[in-house]
Amino acid sequence: MSELLVKRVSTGRERKQFLEFPWALYRDDPNWIPPLREHQKEMVGYRPHPFHQRNRVQTFLARRGGEVCGRIAAILNREHIHHHCDRRGFFGFFECVDDQRVANGLFDAVRHWFADQGIHSLRGPVNPSMNYELGLLTDAFDSPPFFMMTYNPEYYPRLVEGYGFRKVQDMYAFWGHVEMLPKVHAKLGPLAAQIIDRYHVRLRPLDRSRFVEDVEQFLSVYNRSMTGTWGFVPMSPAEVQHIARGMRHLIVPELTVVAEIDGKIVGTALGMLDYNPRIRRIDGRLFPFGVFRLLYNRQQIKRLRLIAANVVPEYQRMGIGVALMYGLVPKALDWKMEEAEFSWVLESNLLSRGSLEKGGAKVSKTYRLYDWEQPEPDKAPAVDLQSTAAGLPPVFPRQTPAAAETPLEVREVRGRRDLDRFCKVPWRIYAEDPQWVPPLLAEVKQFLNPRTHPFYLHGEAVQLLAVRNGVPLGRILVSDDPRFNRQHGSNLGCFGMFETIPDRQVAHRLLDAAADWLRRRGRSSIRGPIDYSTGYRCGLLVEGFETPPRVMMNHHRPYYAGLLESWGLAKVKDLHCWWFLDPHDLAAQSAVGTLWRDRSERLARRSGVTVRPLYKDDFEAEFCRCLAVYNRAMQENWGFATCTEAEFRYAARQLARLAAADPVLVAEVQGRPVGFSVTLPDINEAIGPLCGRLTNFGLPINLARLAYRTRRVKTARMALLALLPEYRRRGIAELLIGRALDHGKHTVGYTAAELGWTLEDDYPIHRILDKVGARRYKTYRIYEKPLHA
Repeated sequence: MSELLVKRVSTGRERKQFLEFPWALYRDDPNWIPPLREHQKEMVGYRPHPFHQRNRVQTFLARRGGEVCGRIAAILNREHIHHHCDRRGFFGFFECVDDQRVANGLFDAVRHWFADQGIHSLRGPVNPSMNYELGLLTDAFDSPPFFMMTYNPEYYPRLVEGYGFRKVQDMYAFWGHVEMLPKVHAKLGPLAAQIIDRYHVRLRPLDRSRFVEDVEQFLSVYNRSMTGTWGFVPMSPAEVQHIARGMRHLIVPELTVVAEIDGKIVGTALGMLDYNPRIRRIDGRLFPFGVFRLLYNRQQIKRLRLIAANVVPEYQRMGIGVALMYGLVPKALDWKMEEAEFSWVLESNLLSRGSLEKGGAKVSKTYRLYDWEQPEPDKAPAVDLQSTAAGLPPVFPRQTPAAAETPLEVREVRGRRDLDRFCKVPWRIYAEDPQWVPPLLAEVKQFLNPRTHPFYLHGEAVQLLAVRNGVPLGRILVSDDPRFNRQHGSNLGCFGMFETIPDRQVAHRLLDAAADWLRRRGRSSIRGPIDYSTGYRCGLLVEGFETPPRVMMNHHRPYYAGLLESWGLAKVKDLHCWWFLDPHDLAAQSAVGTLWRDRSERLARRSGVTVRPLYKDDFEAEFCRCLAVYNRAMQENWGFATCTEAEFRYAARQLARLAAADPVLVAEVQGRPVGFSVTLPDINEAIGPLCGRLTNFGLPINLARLAYRTRRVKTARMALLALLPEYRRRGIAELLIGRALDHGKHTVGYTAAELGWTLEDDYPIHRILDKVGARRYKTYRIYEKPLHA
């Protein structure tokens, strides 16, 4: 038997052989569809494509007896590593003869290439990521694929599994016939009409006059809607623009639906004609005349692939997806479609699968992604600090003896230099996150100062810093509050201000150090992220990464949850933030708003309630008068720590600087305060551009900029809504919200508002927020873990 040789593709001739090998492999297969040749060159990195600006692809060829017998690509997806904190390589563009030895040689080449970079886990096939073609066909080999779906011989799963790969996720293609559409349309009709009427949804096709811009909006909605989906990594803006230009001539506007609310695109449905039969006829060549044969008389194409039906997160619970499907069905009927495929759908996406099955669609094909795992070396690879410092997603390079001998140090913050490094860790973590808002360094240091912060009158805390080679890689704040434990009969401590690079070793060492500090104080469990108590910043962002944090709220990298859970922390409570979608018209023009406003005003009058603004000439004293209301109103809430007078005064001074022009409303019954609300301008809008500093070159230039920008803030956050238990369900909460929104609209000129946070099981307030038109758009999670001796 001839010797098998697998080598990296390096010459122009080898690149041509890599691209042309599928034509030889599939020459007798009637169901294979050749790829578009120019597109394939871009995808494997032989021509420029935005995917390759931050990621890397290395292709390999297998030869035996001088003949090509297989090919594969190793794909280093830095965005996946950064987004999921998952040191995993990918393989794709896999084609191979039916020979396990050849397949093993190809997979070995990929595995060794990644091992040189400290990566010991593989996933695939992806061509080159989950935003493009992916998956191995595992059934239904007797029919050709729909447009932009993969196809492979029946023996491929055997070769992949024979190497040791194991299934990690299946994806389904659902098939339907035109005869199903009238029934589906009739079923969706009444529900869709209610949704369209209630939320004033406008359905329209793509706008031909601004086609590229609309396609970019389509892809932007796709990016936002897929946040949280298994394995998903958002496309970069450059990728979005590139794909939009490439799809310009392929998309038929009549087979698209855009859902708008108040002129803003909130959902999209994209149907793509099945061009595959024509691509087969032109043999994948677009030039010189293939492009005309591909696009000529498209009305004759009677097969449709529904690629995506996406809704942005803050609108996903409003039924916009139903309205999109309702709008797309008549378009397919008008086109006289004969059959359609909805692909792909993750096997774990039970909601979408159930909806399609109820509509009569059947699973027609199954595509599979595989993982291959190898135990990692005893010592974790060092992080590429140069890439991290430059703002690039960290890559885990080959571990050198010098790096292996360099220990990771986790130490307590001592002195001003350590404190400064502790405060500046987030600048490394969020260097390329457009949603992150740099905090004011002076405020962070004041918050951590035990001489000025009232928490230290009854509790203890320490800051821990993770350092390697003199470079800070992570931080954590750990606190112990005996007063809280006495109040709740618990025995726990808290961690907060958690920030780390995407490295499990760094995260675990920080958490280990925090746990050891608490054990020495006799604590038996750890909870967080909580900065001292739930009265300050708390919760890990797990949903809503695509929007910036509002004033006094957290923002995190998506991979943080995986790091915390891998240490053994488990969810104990979720916190929700709510967005007022239409603050201008809320309660003033909508029928629903008028109903709840009239009801709350009527109930308030019946109860003898008056709502007045805070007396700002005595701001701090007014807040102190509300202390009793606050503690009584919150005492039954999960995780609440009774607020001391010193802490309330501290909060009053902090809020006084933010709320000088904004409503702190007090509800009274017979002159006695029974509730109040605090609404703050989203000063994050003004803080963001300052990069954490109030001075430049020793001059208060940024302080002047902050004052100027603060006057132009257009969003707000209702940070607190407290009501005595015996005065709930009397319309007072709705009244406070309505008055605050009116003031924001008419006096300050706000255009949007957040209310946050609320506990996930606080159903009464959730019903109120639903009545007043708010929608949940962010979720923060608090974790807990027992500490064993």
